[in-house]
Amino acid sequence: MGIEAVMSARTGRALSDQWADGVAVRPRTTERHITVHKRLVLGFAVSILALIAVTAVAVALSVKFERCTGEPNGGEALGDANARSTPGTSGATGTRTHDARTRGEGDSDDDDEDARFPWRRARLPTTLRPRHYELTLSVHMDNFTFAGCVNIDVECVNATRYVVLHADGLDIRTVTLMHADGRRAGAGMVRVHRHFAYTSSQLHVIVLHRELKPLRTYRLNITFNARRENELLGFFRSSYMLHGERRFLAVTQFSPTHARKAFPCFDEPIYKATFKVSLRHEGSYQSLSNMPVEASTLDEDGWVTNHFSRTPRMSTYYLAWAVCNFTYREAVTDSGVVVSLKLKAQKALLRLNIH
Repeated sequence: MGIEAVMSARTGRALSDQWADGVAVRPRTTERHITVHKRLVLGFAVSILALIAVTAVAVALSVKFERCTGEPNGGEALGDANARSTPGTSGATGTRTHDARTRGEGDSDDDDEDARFPWRRARLPTTLRPRHYELTLSVHMDNFTFAGCVNIDVECVNATRYVVLHADGLDIRTVTLMHADGRRAGAGMVRVHRHFAYTSSQLHVIVLHRELKPLRTYRLNITFNARRENELLGFFRSSYMLHGERRFLAVTQFSPTHARKAFPCFDEPIYKATFKVSLRHEGSYQSLSNMPVEASTLDEDGWVTNHFSRTPRMSTYYLAWAVCNFTYREAVTDSGVVVSLKLKAQKALLRLNIH
């Protein structure tokens, strides 16, 4: 009995000690778990707050960006690193309405975007249609440059504040717009708000102070300068050797879409118009174009200006001219068509004139 009592006492004491240890440890374990859980919850809350803050900043920046790009030159800044930013957005509502009626296709957001930034489209907007070009070029054969002035008679199909046409590598100097009968008393100019090059699409954009009215004809005047590059496209330079001397000539290659390198134009085949070309150059050179010379004038400085007859209605890539000192031969077909053939060293080189 004494031994059993002693063993029972010892066993009971051992059990009570284990229970006491369990009771003492369990609170410490629970407190540690609670601390870990608090840290996880706090971290999750901080992550949620950070995500909300980032989202708010992104929304604020996107709103500000949309406001900035809402300017007429917003698209220019996106597509052309050389473009300058100038405010001005009035008149876009009328443009949106008429453009949406004209196209009648696509999502309304896309229509709205095209109306606000018509120069972002792959094709020219259909709001204007060219009718006639009067082009005058002064060709400098010594330094491979030329200066030009083009008058374009355009018909307004749908109301718009924007004139969008092609120009590639041209230094546009001045832009003016008037009614086609602007030379008569009472007909005024259309104020140009500003103009800029959208080089990523080889376009030049003219922003007006007010909308052009449908079914009316306007005259667009643009002066420009450019260089004749040696790339066999547009209005380019070439050369040949004669008696050990290198001689230069200036010729055109506009097909399929390179008339824009020679003068500002609606350089898509669908836009057909008539053309009157005048070429001014040194008297020692000759010039040819699609049509025969209508008149020729000699300036005091020895330069000659050849005025060519009006062409039939055609696309821009059919237009052609050349300034050179070749000889040429002409012949008349049985149907009365005059064919001119440029010659160099008694060999046929270039067939230019068919009228």
